[in-house]
Amino acid sequence: MYQTTISKERFADMQKKLIAYVNAKKEFDGKVIQNDKWYRAQHWDFVRGSTEIPETTTSFLFNALAYKHAEIMDNYPSPNVLAREENDVPQAEMLSQIIPFELDACNFKNTFSKATWYKLKNGVVPYGVFFNPELNGGLGDIDIQRLDILNIFWEPGVEDIQNSRYLFLVNMVDNDELRTLYPHAGDALGQEGLLSIQSREQHVDFQEKSLVVDCYYKVVQPDGKKILHMTKFTGDTVLDSSEDRPQTAQSGLYAHGHYPVIFDVLYPMDGTPVGFGLIDLSKNCQTYVDKLDSIISENALISGKVRWLVRDNGGINEEELLDLSQDIVHVTGSLRDENVREFQANPLDPYIIQHRLNKIEELKELTGNRDFMQGGSSGGVTAYGAIVALQEAGNKLSRDIINNTYESYKQIIYMCISLIRQFFDEDRQIRITGEDGSRKYIKFSNKDLLGESVESPVFDIKILPEKSNPFTRLSQNQMAQEFYNMGMFRPENARQAIMTLGMMSFEGKDKLIHELEQMLQEQNAVAAQTPVESTQKEKTPSSGKNSNQRT
Repeated sequence: MYQTTISKERFADMQKKLIAYVNAKKEFDGKVIQNDKWYRAQHWDFVRGSTEIPETTTSFLFNALAYKHAEIMDNYPSPNVLAREENDVPQAEMLSQIIPFELDACNFKNTFSKATWYKLKNGVVPYGVFFNPELNGGLGDIDIQRLDILNIFWEPGVEDIQNSRYLFLVNMVDNDELRTLYPHAGDALGQEGLLSIQSREQHVDFQEKSLVVDCYYKVVQPDGKKILHMTKFTGDTVLDSSEDRPQTAQSGLYAHGHYPVIFDVLYPMDGTPVGFGLIDLSKNCQTYVDKLDSIISENALISGKVRWLVRDNGGINEEELLDLSQDIVHVTGSLRDENVREFQANPLDPYIIQHRLNKIEELKELTGNRDFMQGGSSGGVTAYGAIVALQEAGNKLSRDIINNTYESYKQIIYMCISLIRQFFDEDRQIRITGEDGSRKYIKFSNKDLLGESVESPVFDIKILPEKSNPFTRLSQNQMAQEFYNMGMFRPENARQAIMTLGMMSFEGKDKLIHELEQMLQEQNAVAAQTPVESTQKEKTPSSGKNSNQRT
């Protein structure tokens, strides 16, 4: 039978705090669920008024999200690890090769793409950076996940989740899996437990599942250092705890001592670690666009249909009148103008249509998704350079969002480095692909990265965007032509070209510098051989002259 070292008082405090955190977060969770409805264009439940009008939906808000997502993915981050001390340069260079491989192994680009959608919708996306001992054939590996904010609970009032007394991650797990992993759970499985988590889908069946809570908390050691622990429980039963394991009881779950969750916020708010997103910013404007569109659509259906006013005793055959296939309509008696009259509703005032267009423009301004950002032109601007200049001026909002994303990405990389130092005890072999497509295989372990302690040496992270859009490729092609015309590829200019390229940043720069360095070495080698050849040539005629004199 499993026996935990967690005291009843501490466990009761965890349960009490969890209920308090959940109650404090209900309003935010409701907003997240509502935003998901807006994202799916199922928002009429929230905007429907007392009048019955056609519930038309437009996708201007979704288009704004899609464009922002595409722009962020065009600037997908790539880490470059820099050493703070000269002795740590080899380790930094090794990490610069290891980290991209680890990110690719856990399919981080796909995770980043899904997280970007989530962030734009809800204003925040939580990343979980864990070490999963089951990955890589049981050797263990880094596992980066995009978490659901609905399943995370923190202390109300804190702006940084690292300052929260507890951090709870909850999830519904199959009872069969829990019985296999934790046989001591017994009758605790299947109970409703302390709370029920909110779900976006109402038809999800939780009959054969149990609510499992991962409670992360920090314990202060006698020396003042905080270590991280995690206790897993369901209902009133503790399933597992890092305090009960001999290898983690004194050192904590992770050596970095932080909660393994990172919040990437879009637009921050004071007093909370979360923020608001594009849907929160623009759904009011989208509401009026859809309502006006519904009114205009209804009026178009009514005013576009011809109706008839027919007297009861007018003697007109109504069936033949309504049947458009009939060429003749029979009339009984004399036909008068007052017997039948055409009736048609008046169209809406053009101001209403213009007001809808103004609301669409307002929505574009709010989201920074104006026409020229997508390659369109307005106001007579048709020149390629002018459109590009407008795009660059309008990219300020996107650059700000991308820079904030990079800061969260840095925290992910720092956690990855810490996990590599802590858990990569055995030699691992990875594949390194160069910019020229060449491949090499290296072995590494944390022995090559550890200094005097687990936390040293210290590295800095520089983020380089992997620009992949056609405009960037065109710019690089033009830049290469300019380099050629300036003579930077001539052997005599190799040294100046290397100095110039060192101050620039673009894809393929390292490969170009390497080729210029080889060119410079060849030039120096030729220059070193030239005096020797000249001396030999000078000696030959001199010897001939002396020989003739002797003759």
